[in-house]
Amino acid sequence: MDMYNSLIDIGFTQNQIDEMDIVYHLKLLARRKRSKKQKEEEKVLYIDQVLG
Repeated sequence: MDMYNSLIDIGFTQNQIDEMDIVYHLKLLARRKRSKKQKEEEKVLYIDQVLG
């Protein structure tokens, strides 16, 4: 909450702060998705998994 008050003190509007929150959230989601995709690509596939 202190961070929000500091931003308001230096001249940011509530709308600007909300937009920053949305951008941060979207970047965080993108980073998580990218990380999850990389983990899936790192999985090792063994021959017995392919043959069943």
